[in-house]
Amino acid sequence: MPEIRRARDNNALFEYHENLAKKHGPIFLIGYGPLVRLVVLEPDLLADVLGRSHISDYTKPRDLTTVLKPLIGSHNLLVSMGLEHERARQMLNPAFHFVNLQSMISIMADRTAEAIHRLLTSSTNQPIDLQKELNSLTLTIIASSAFGQGFETIVDAKEIMSRTFTEALEAVMYRTMRMVNLIPFVARLPFWRKHIVDRATRMVNGFVDQIISDRRQGKSTSSCVGADLLDLLLSAVDDQGQPFTDEEIKEQALTFVLAGHETTGNLMAWVMYVLMTHEHVLHACRDEIDRILPNGLEPTYDHLSSLSVCEAVIYETLRLYPPAPLFTRYCIRAHTIGSEGHKQLHIPVHTTVWLNTYTLHRRAEFWPRPHEFDYTRWLRDPSTVDPN
Repeated sequence: MPEIRRARDNNALFEYHENLAKKHGPIFLIGYGPLVRLVVLEPDLLADVLGRSHISDYTKPRDLTTVLKPLIGSHNLLVSMGLEHERARQMLNPAFHFVNLQSMISIMADRTAEAIHRLLTSSTNQPIDLQKELNSLTLTIIASSAFGQGFETIVDAKEIMSRTFTEALEAVMYRTMRMVNLIPFVARLPFWRKHIVDRATRMVNGFVDQIISDRRQGKSTSSCVGADLLDLLLSAVDDQGQPFTDEEIKEQALTFVLAGHETTGNLMAWVMYVLMTHEHVLHACRDEIDRILPNGLEPTYDHLSSLSVCEAVIYETLRLYPPAPLFTRYCIRAHTIGSEGHKQLHIPVHTTVWLNTYTLHRRAEFWPRPHEFDYTRWLRDPSTVDPN
């Protein structure tokens, strides 16, 4: 545990995990305080862990619920399990139909243009924290897409939510690294930055309750061409004709905003890092943008499929710098993964499996030159390859 904490404090946590894999191979056990985790880095075995054939053998780990429940509750896609998760997924599927996503593109373009204009016209000579700016931008886009004018008309809404989420996530991570959240009695004690999590929870819950109430009373509308996420949550029904409860609506909406803006903001920060450190990649993206969107033409849904270089750069960034690099599954029924004649692994009940995509994406067995940023791996059209 001290080694893991030391690696995190030095911003070298995933290099630490990568070195463990080099030392012990693609399957090994790691101690996490008094707990033991099984690390699996074999794609075929991971496909079994995540596939539908073993869906009843795993659940989400209890510590995930314990860590996230104070912020987003337990009735949402990220934390819920079993029948509750399946019901919510079926009810929310229409929200991600391409027609609904297409109607949100204008919000993305408008908010991005506003953020760029603000940065370009800023009079400050101080360095700009791009991580903070991009997280703020993605929060604005997702919250506007989810809550519509209910979010946009509240004074300082973006600043309040951005600051609150950032402080709360830092406090949650602080408590997680000290295993505070894993012991229910200890987790309730007013120590280890609990007051920060409690304050954030009260503030965000009150904020979202107001937005939902305003929408029900017709005081706010969608900012999209069609329905936004809040409209879809309020109108969704299951196969028995039952809608989401108010608590479920709030927690589902919070989950999309919290989980969505953080991971997307992190991804875009890494994309910026790549563009600043790989001049040929920057030129390839700029040339494609100038060709597809000349003279500052605003992007639409129809343009997206033509931006193959930009798409490939994002995919390669996801490979090398995944925003969600580690996730887990908890075994509730003993079974064996793998196929006969190939590598097999018996998973005992109560085993927590760690799936480390950061390390997996850097294995030379699967990726030529794994540490090299090469966006051409993902290009759909060879004619778009940068000759330089």
